Amino acid sequence: MPGTNDAVDRLFELPLDEFTDARNELARQLKRDGALEEAAAVQALPKPPVAAWTVNQLVRADAAAVRDLLDAGEALRSAQARLLAGEDASDVLREATAQERDAVRTLTRRAEAVLQGAGRPVSQTMLERVAVTLRAAAVDDEGRRLLEAGSLTAELDPAGFGGLAAGPLPTGRRTPRSTGQKPSAADKRREREEEQRRRQELRQRARELEREARAAERDAEKAQAAADKARRLAEEARARADAVAKEVGKGQAEA
Repeated sequence: MPGTNDAVDRLFELPLDEFTDARNELARQLKRDGALEEAAAVQALPKPPVAAWTVNQLVRADAAAVRDLLDAGEALRSAQARLLAGEDASDVLREATAQERDAVRTLTRRAEAVLQGAGRPVSQTMLERVAVTLRAAAVDDEGRRLLEAGSLTAELDPAGFGGLAAGPLPTGRRTPRSTGQKPSAADKRREREEEQRRRQELRQRARELEREARAAERDAEKAQAAADKARRLAEEARARADAVAKEVGKGQAEA
C-alpha cells in the first residue's frame, strides 16, 4: 500500500516510549484499509531496545557520519576478503580499521546527546552497546540495510569476524584437484581445514592490528593530556608573572 513505508519509517523516528502505541494504531489502520498482510507485518515489529533506538536516531541526526561508517565498513570487508584470498592487504585493513574507529567514535559521542535529549541515562555500558551495534551493522549485509534505513529493531553483535564469517569465502588458494574430477571426502575435508586455517590467520592478524591501533590511540591520548597539562601550567605561571609584574609596577608608581 502506498505510504506504508513512510509510515513505518516515522515509527522509528518517534520517542521510544511512543513506539508501541503508534505501531499498534498503524497496524489497526492498515487492517481497516484491507491491507491484512501489511498490518500483520507492522504488528510484528518489535520495540527497539534503547541502544538500537539510539542508532536509529543517529541515522537521522548525522547521516554524513553514518555514511562514513558504512564506507569504512565496506572497505573493511574488502580488505578482509583480500587477506582471505591470500593478498597482502594489511595496510589497507589497518587504514580501514582506523576509519571505522573514527566513525564509530564520532557517532558514539553524538549518541550521548541523543540519549540526554531523550531524558535517558548515559552510561558507559550503553554507549558501548551503541558502538558494538554500529560496528556490527557496518559489515553485515542485512545490518547495513537496516542501519542505512534507520530501522533497527535489535542490538547487533559481530558474527564471528565482522560480517565475513557467515559469508562465502572469496576465491583464492584452494586444494588442487584435477579438472572435472569429483572431489573426494578427503579433498573436501582438506578444503574445510584450509578455509578454517586461513580464517584463523586473518582473525589473528586483525587482532594484532587492532592492538597496535589501540596502543597508538592510547599514546596519542596520553600525549594530548600531557600537552593540555603543560598548557594549563604555562597559563598559570603567566598569570602569576603578570600579577607580580603588576605589583612591581604599582610599587614603583607609589615610590
